[in-house]
Amino acid sequence: MNWTDTTHRYSLSNCQHLGHPCPAAERMLSRLAAALGQARTVTTDDFEIAGNCELTACDRPCQARFAASHDRIRIYCGISPEADQGSLDQFADALFCQTANSRPITRLPEYPCGLAQALPLTPKPGIKPTQLQSVTA
Repeated sequence: MNWTDTTHRYSLSNCQHLGHPCPAAERMLSRLAAALGQARTVTTDDFEIAGNCELTACDRPCQARFAASHDRIRIYCGISPEADQGSLDQFADALFCQTANSRPITRLPEYPCGLAQALPLTPKPGIKPTQLQSVTA
């Protein structure tokens, strides 16, 4: 599922358990984008917040990881706190970015059951906007 508001372009994959985008991940993605917008004037360009949480959109509680900066927000659903962030980013790049310059992903120890991403609408000077595509996880 893809949508745009006044500040971001959003992409949300289907949850493997629900069969459609997770409403809890959608709410969290929107709220993280709003929070970063409010923090913009009091933070530097390299500000980032990351953590783990539990999403409760169904009868199966879901551990999720989020990483949010002024450049990109991502949520990885169904991931343990020990999952390797670099591998998760590479996997998300392969799904969300049509022009991802990453090596092929052969195997991850842990695959997310869903992914969410928000990109700012106003790109920074000198940074090319990332192309988005609809994906199903």
